[in-house]
Amino acid sequence: MLDSTKLQGEAKMFKSGNSYGLRLTKKDKELLHADLNTVFEKTISPDGSTITYRKKPQVNPTFLDAAKAYYHKNESMMERLKDL
Repeated sequence: MLDSTKLQGEAKMFKSGNSYGLRLTKKDKELLHADLNTVFEKTISPDGSTITYRKKPQVNPTFLDAAKAYYHKNESMMERLKDL
């Protein structure tokens, strides 16, 4: 079980080019099992007081290749299904 004090802290906003970002500590990165290829989904509360980030699950490349092959093989059927 994780120590809850390690799950809390502050993140400072910074400017990078025309964008802004929030910094993660090295410990945050380790706890998240994240790297530079990790994609997060962001949700902002309606009142703008809370931001939630969730790691998007990674798609297994083998599955992605199989899905692309299936789509290509059945492209005409897939096109017809789009209109339903």
